[in-house]
Amino acid sequence: MVCMSMDGEIMWKTKRSPAFNKGSMILVDGLILASDGEKTLYLFEPDPTSFRSLASAELLGNARTDSGGIVRQVGGATQNWAPMALSDGRLLIRDQSQMKCVLVR
Repeated sequence: MVCMSMDGEIMWKTKRSPAFNKGSMILVDGLILASDGEKTLYLFEPDPTSFRSLASAELLGNARTDSGGIVRQVGGATQNWAPMALSDGRLLIRDQSQMKCVLVR
């Protein structure tokens, strides 16, 4: 995750802590819900001074690991590249083998 100014100056980077990798994000009431692309969902406030997680939860950590085929070839069952969806306080998030609906009010 990287925060840049409008002229391209890098304000901060999370690098590998947390390591956001191909996950999706959604803006909700001025806060960002972002997946790390594997199993953890983060809630943070957009802030040009630094990344500060307000909360996090491991939502997709119990996925099946015995899946085969293309899922195994591209990195495993816990990768979640799909966009998240939010409606009426319910967040839909999925990885390669499961989908969850989480109340986020």
